Amino acid sequence: MKNNYTVFFICLFIVSIAGGFALKNVFEYSVLIGISLGVIFLLCAAFFVGKFQKKSNS
Repeated sequence: MKNNYTVFFICLFIVSIAGGFALKNVFEYSVLIGISLGVIFLLCAAFFVGKFQKKSNS
């Protein structure tokens, strides 16, 4: 079975941004933290897409 973590990281991207907006009344920088985590997860998803495509072309 091929391990493709792209969908997992995209789900984490969505959850982190939604969590940041959900907690904006709890503490001041939650939106910034949520978006920052979302960008990190999105970059991880892009990395695994490239890795998966490189492996598929070989």
